[in-house]
Amino acid sequence: MLSQRTQLRPTYRVPSLVFTPMRKLGKKLIVRAEGNFKPEEFGLAPAKPKTAYGEMLAYYLRMEPQLFKAAVEDQLQRLKQEKEEKEKQKLQLTDSSKRQDSAEIILSRRMDEVRAAEVAETLEDLMYVSILEKFVLLRVEMLPRLDGLVDVGPINLTALTEGIHSKEALELVKEHILGVMGPVTTTQFSNVAVKMSTFQMAQVYAASIMFGYFLRRVDKRFQLERALGTLPMSKEDAVARLEKLFSMANDEEMNISSDSDSEGASRSSSSSDGRSTSSSSSSSNLPVKKEKSALKRYVESFDQATMVETARIVSTEGAALVERQTAAVLGDIKKLTQQIQSAVGKDVTSMEQVMERMAKAVEKDEIQTVTMSVGTQRRAVLEAVAFGTFLRDVETWVQTEYSLLTPLPPPQIRRRNNDDDSRDGSISV
Repeated sequence: MLSQRTQLRPTYRVPSLVFTPMRKLGKKLIVRAEGNFKPEEFGLAPAKPKTAYGEMLAYYLRMEPQLFKAAVEDQLQRLKQEKEEKEKQKLQLTDSSKRQDSAEIILSRRMDEVRAAEVAETLEDLMYVSILEKFVLLRVEMLPRLDGLVDVGPINLTALTEGIHSKEALELVKEHILGVMGPVTTTQFSNVAVKMSTFQMAQVYAASIMFGYFLRRVDKRFQLERALGTLPMSKEDAVARLEKLFSMANDEEMNISSDSDSEGASRSSSSSDGRSTSSSSSSSNLPVKKEKSALKRYVESFDQATMVETARIVSTEGAALVERQTAAVLGDIKKLTQQIQSAVGKDVTSMEQVMERMAKAVEKDEIQTVTMSVGTQRRAVLEAVAFGTFLRDVETWVQTEYSLLTPLPPPQIRRRNNDDDSRDGSISV
């Protein structure tokens, strides 16, 4: 079941998972980290590079890690220089384009389109292997392809959580896990196996990548505003400040009071010592409400436009890598969607009926399913959140240093007034 707390989520929605509990796992696909770290035996993501240069970088990452960073930066610099030269050529050809033959113009444009596609694939590969490098540096193995009956060995969850996120962000990560996995995540038996549709697990994985991406953006923004002292004051902070002022005023009044009043107050307090003790003991039994973290209050202060802008992927390369990673781990989303549509049918009239038919399809293996332990599900969600976080880090680095990303048009938001937004399709870092 999904949590009803939707205030912190971006614009996506994750459907509740349909679980079929199982007592124990049969044969397992096991991936375990060795005590002695060996990059050549390290478990990386199952996605394969699309270009020859991407394959070379993947080889460097495994076999020659000392050469990896320099090779990535060198290729990014080459792409930047090529982009600058192309822009200069376009300016020079503007005046001479009228003198060119139409066939030559068409051929030139076609060659530019082919090269642009090659550059886009190369840039995606560079960003993808840079994300994988961050998992290698953490010494956290990535999941293999999840299909059928699968389980993985233990990993360092501390590195996958505290090694990536700030203390404030970790609270939101915990809420996200509870939201997408439901009460099953709190079970003490993490090796209990559950069966679910691959489609739903793929949705959860993709949504978790998006959440990690959103979380990194909002956390960086929060840390910057806190350092500058421009954070908006929440209701809790305002009440706390007022209470502090009232307390200081009361202290001043007590200091002005006479010694005789103080003695009378002490006698009164001693005579009612039993009552005060019982009163304090009874108040201590009251449930203590957990205060919201500053980051959570900060996110809850966002309006709709700010939430959508912060949650969205800002580049086409970033969106492509979300799809690539999800497809590599759990399969083609389009094909999985077609399976679900066929199993559910077109005559459903309610969400309850949809979930009921999906549960039957999972139980009878009428659709593609995956069976894994609760601990593996938790690890999959944490890996996806980390991937989204690293994606945002790499995206920011590539755009800041090389300005190579292709901006993704922002979603249109209906506004009550006619105020025009000044967005021009640029990449916000």
